[in-house]
Amino acid sequence: MNTTLDTSNESDIERDADVTPSDLHADKYNDPRVRFGRKAWLAVAAILIGSTVFTFGSIYARRTRLVETTRFWGDETILALQLGDHVMLKPLAGSDFEPVELTAFPGLGHLRKALLDERHYQWNTETENSVTEFCNDRDDVQSVRLEFSDPSLKRFDLASVDIELNHGIVGPSEQPQRVIVNERVRTALKHQIGLLMRVKQERYDERR
Repeated sequence: MNTTLDTSNESDIERDADVTPSDLHADKYNDPRVRFGRKAWLAVAAILIGSTVFTFGSIYARRTRLVETTRFWGDETILALQLGDHVMLKPLAGSDFEPVELTAFPGLGHLRKALLDERHYQWNTETENSVTEFCNDRDDVQSVRLEFSDPSLKRFDLASVDIELNHGIVGPSEQPQRVIVNERVRTALKHQIGLLMRVKQERYDERR
């Protein structure tokens, strides 16, 4: 009887035991058909450049632009709009409400940005006449005054801004100049300031 043992299977098993998991797929990583050449590097570079341009473009688009508004309002008023920690809303022609202190009011930030960004104005409508003069000549007006001050740090003097809500006209209170904001901002200002006018009454009603 032939008692010779077949050891071929044992040899195969031993070889399989020596193969690590990474070796099982070595042929995929070493496939000569897979190459990371010049075109691939150019594609990666294009993606990186595109994402960088998009990021900086988004930042620029969202950034408040102040060149024209600084010229129109002046440095002091721009500083007041940005940093004024005490803000009062007062009635002018066509408005009937009690003066309202807006300091720390949640919607005040939107109001500041609406007045600061130069893209919110129709600069071809700028004239050397005040908002008050415009209101004196018409009956269909509703105007208010915003006063920005800095009583604690005194970084600037009192700055006053007049706004005619029905026609979207704004200008400094103490100077003969005015300009019209664009339609979207006019609607937003009228809505926002309309809410602010009712702040004092609503707070009073809550206390009763």
